[in-house]
Amino acid sequence: MINELHPLNGDSPYARSKIQAEHYLTEWCGQRDVQLLILRLPLIAGPEPPGNLGAMIRGISSGRYLSIGEAAARKSVVWAGDVAAVIPVAMKEGGVYNLTDGYHPSFRELETCIATALKKKPPSAIPMGMAKVIAGVGNLLGKRAPVNSDKLRKITSTLTFDDGKARRAFNWQPSRVIDKLSSVL
Repeated sequence: MINELHPLNGDSPYARSKIQAEHYLTEWCGQRDVQLLILRLPLIAGPEPPGNLGAMIRGISSGRYLSIGEAAARKSVVWAGDVAAVIPVAMKEGGVYNLTDGYHPSFRELETCIATALKKKPPSAIPMGMAKVIAGVGNLLGKRAPVNSDKLRKITSTLTFDDGKARRAFNWQPSRVIDKLSSVL
């Protein structure tokens, strides 16, 4: 449950660029007495979601998705429409806020919800040991491989954020993503 005071620790080029941008904007706005709003968003859900959630939906839809181990890792998610709706309110406050739906479903819950909504059978799972071997091969193949040890670590690690500051500051009351996903798939 990472809060807004937790140090930013991303190590990918994308994460480092986001961290640098946030530091630059904070410094620039502070020097000029400009109010700044930074919304830190986790997995974004909605119609045709981007990124990893979109890839999971496409994989389950095509039948080419494999769950890994117990799929117990929890991830914070947020509904795109809720983010859009809160921006005018949050802009009046300014500051840095994590936005999540407050539930943090496991991969298994997400997989099951998506498969049910798409009327597909739940994805088969491969054992963690086998996933590590596949990731090791991916390390050797380099960028051509769809998975490597770093990607496997990210997929199987819990990453959740505390949105209590937003709930207190502007009465953030988001939709529960797991309940809304079936309406858009």
